[in-house]
Amino acid sequence: MLLLGQSFAPKADNRLILWGREVKLTWEDFQGNFDVNVARKNPLEQDKVIEEEGRRTLTHTEMDAYCFHQISFASRYAGDSMTFEVKTMFDKSKSWKNTNSEYILNHEQRHFDLGEVYARKFRKYLFDSVNTFNAAAQNKMFNLFLEEDNEVQRQYDSVSNHSINQNGQLEWNIRIDSLLNAYADFADPIVKKHNIQIKKKR
Repeated sequence: MLLLGQSFAPKADNRLILWGREVKLTWEDFQGNFDVNVARKNPLEQDKVIEEEGRRTLTHTEMDAYCFHQISFASRYAGDSMTFEVKTMFDKSKSWKNTNSEYILNHEQRHFDLGEVYARKFRKYLFDSVNTFNAAAQNKMFNLFLEEDNEVQRQYDSVSNHSINQNGQLEWNIRIDSLLNAYADFADPIVKKHNIQIKKKR
């Protein structure tokens, strides 16, 4: 999982899927090539059978799948108004899979969902706290939200043991849904502020 931040996209990129409540990842979206360097960072685990609706799926976590998502941030200032854009996107070309397990697909979807949680947290910060256009300060704060998201993504993998711990996975499914609901007012990628003052350089 990688997080990035820069300008408004000049054109659509068909490699990217914008997060949406009705948009769910499928294994067909994982179009990248297996990355051994990513796999080596995951803990080696013994194979384990997961029961899913009458099917038995063998998991082998350091080889299963990788969800590459990014969060972008852009801002525009015009007159006394400011427009922020914070988007959570899944990159099909850098995500890969070696399984067809719906159980593991849910684990990867939750990485994507968790990224959206932190995009919403940042949108809330922009709406509640930003009254002056200061690109450097806003980019610095954005990076802090990215660091927090990275840490929580690691916690998610640790508690769920990359989905092997079924109770841990269920706990995080519930937690992530609860967080998305808690920040539902900030689901729109666009945040607009009016009567903004620009910080003048000295």
